[in-house]
Amino acid sequence: MQGYAEATLSDQEGRAHWRALFDDVKGQRLMAPSFPRTLVKLGALCALLGAALWLAWFGESWVALGAGYAALALLLAQFAFMGHDAGHGTVGRRAAVNQAFGQIAMTLVGGLGFDEWTRRHRLHHQFCQDEKGDPDMAVAFIVSLTKASQRRKGTLGRSLTRYQAIYIWPLSVFFGYSQRHLSQAAVLGDLRRNRLDGAVLGLHFLLWFGVPCLLLGVPVSAALLAYLVPMTILGPYLAAIFWVNHIGMPLVERPESFSFFEHQVVTSRTIVNPPRWDWLFGGLNFQIEHHLFPKVPPMRLAAVQAIVRRHFAQHGIPYHGVPFWAALKSITAHLRAIARGS
Repeated sequence: MQGYAEATLSDQEGRAHWRALFDDVKGQRLMAPSFPRTLVKLGALCALLGAALWLAWFGESWVALGAGYAALALLLAQFAFMGHDAGHGTVGRRAAVNQAFGQIAMTLVGGLGFDEWTRRHRLHHQFCQDEKGDPDMAVAFIVSLTKASQRRKGTLGRSLTRYQAIYIWPLSVFFGYSQRHLSQAAVLGDLRRNRLDGAVLGLHFLLWFGVPCLLLGVPVSAALLAYLVPMTILGPYLAAIFWVNHIGMPLVERPESFSFFEHQVVTSRTIVNPPRWDWLFGGLNFQIEHHLFPKVPPMRLAAVQAIVRRHFAQHGIPYHGVPFWAALKSITAHLRAIARGS
């Protein structure tokens, strides 16, 4: 059953462990920006996006339309991963470079406010698994991730929570919508702070509706389907990737009592899978490594994992790496335990 983690390392000991890892990571140049490779990837993704949109807008059979929608879902995930990486500054050395890639990938194409999302995501890293500070834990309306969340609910909420391990996956079809809506609402709620996000969101809707409907003669219904169906497909995909990273991992009541090193290690779960599947996760399967070194580009996290696992083995530090299906099983068991109040 999930509990609260207790710090076992002093801040000095945690710093020493992280510094030893950092020296190895830096020595192998694993934190070098990935600008040339990411630029090529962005060009390829944009070309594929155009082809997928054409299929989704002009496909004359269900096979063509289905292929277009499925391709758009996969491409939206890849653009989201790129925006995530840009938010951590992995693309270029200059902030403007990361800003440009993030706005194109996440805001223009994906419809989330890049600056708004980045600020929120950095809080997740800083306060990971802290109920008060981690925005990724603010989901009590649909499910309860902790015993405290379950106790705060009324009779109806607790009754519904009893079945959360079952209904959480069907509801994941709305996960993509919720992320997009949450970000857009935050941007519109404070346009002065999010001026750039607001402007690029205008271009986002122009791309998905203005260009096809006003310039290419695409029916509004076809444009709507191309906008909504891929996001429906994308929801379970992103949920399966994101939820396995932290749900059911120990909680942290006072993050300030932990060293950065120990905080990130005890709250994160790495997914161990064959390397050929890494692209599906966008590097997020290396969650321990990503939280320890968020500036490492995703294609180099496997090399970081080798360094981390070697160091952990040498110093007797537990490494929580499990296969994907084991992580899903752990999530289900955790949600059931919370529902029972145990």
